[in-house]
Amino acid sequence: MAVAMLAVVRAHALEPVFGGLDRAVRFHRILGPSAILLLIAHVIFLALAELERGASIGNVFIPFWSESARSIDIIVFYLLLLLGGLAYDRRMRYERWLSLHRLTGLIFLAGSAHAVIEPGTIADFEPLRTWIVILILTGGAAWLYRVVLFNRLGPRYRYLLETVISRGSNIIDLVMRPVDRRMMYEPGTFVFLRVPVMEGKQKELHPFSISSSPVERYLRLSIRAVGDFTRKLPAIEPGTNLDVYGPFGGFTSHRYARFRRLVCIGSGIGITPFLGMLAFELSNRDFRRIWLYYVVRGEQDAVYDSEIRESYLEAESYIDYTLWLTAHRGRINAAEVAAEIAPIEDYAVMLCGQPAFIADLARQFRGLGIPGDRIITEEFEFR
Repeated sequence: MAVAMLAVVRAHALEPVFGGLDRAVRFHRILGPSAILLLIAHVIFLALAELERGASIGNVFIPFWSESARSIDIIVFYLLLLLGGLAYDRRMRYERWLSLHRLTGLIFLAGSAHAVIEPGTIADFEPLRTWIVILILTGGAAWLYRVVLFNRLGPRYRYLLETVISRGSNIIDLVMRPVDRRMMYEPGTFVFLRVPVMEGKQKELHPFSISSSPVERYLRLSIRAVGDFTRKLPAIEPGTNLDVYGPFGGFTSHRYARFRRLVCIGSGIGITPFLGMLAFELSNRDFRRIWLYYVVRGEQDAVYDSEIRESYLEAESYIDYTLWLTAHRGRINAAEVAAEIAPIEDYAVMLCGQPAFIADLARQFRGLGIPGDRIITEEFEFR
């Protein structure tokens, strides 16, 4: 669990270790439940040891059962189980879920520190004790930076809101200009946005993809309004101060420069990182062969279709663009895409969208024989 907290610490120095913050979040989702399962196994083994000694298992499961019961550990165990279960409740509002998630890390660290101090296996054996202490200190430092210090010490850039552009289908563009220094970023990355004047949400940070080019002075975020925070964004007045933290993520064509042929598939708002990549292609003379698929239900949802057709298809790279309307063509599938770009085979695939969409298409491309290192994904899911 200490490593899970380290994975989402939002430190640039650690991003290469996990392949980008988006991949680190996916890794975190695996480690968190794994830690809880190992904790449950630990308690079961403790109960079996109590039975072997002829003692009551109430000493393991019921706080204050007897003088020998480690009541604090038992309470922490149940709290972690409760918070761990709530962390995967999709019905919970994002802000409440985030608060509980932060509390889970704090309770884990308190329980772990207690385990190191108490007599037992950890205290009696070296280098186990030193190793556990290192993990606790590392996890504690990660939790402290991520939850307490990031707003002040993180990679923050001050921007002023220039305009809010409504695109339709609950999608808006925030266009911002820098107050003092511009943020340098690779096309396809994302940032965390904070709006200090938003009542009740002054300290909240929300991730959004950058849809502008790094050679432009203005920064553009393309956002689908689906929650309390994003629904309030259209009401922000031009000239409002905004805090932008970043850039983060490894979903950028720069990091995969060895692949000269790219199939890019963006579903819905998942098209936004590709907009930044395409905008950069206009100023980039590094030729690539690109097949771009913009997947939406109907024409009314294709809010960036005209921008793509009018602005980006004249780039130095050769771009073959397809608007895929699922209402007419059904769900996009790897076999049809492969047939359309045949006989080319040595291509890489970049996928961006909802987790179920990404997982399904990635599985299909693997089934066609595309190696895993040629399937590059980014999920629009941070919990």
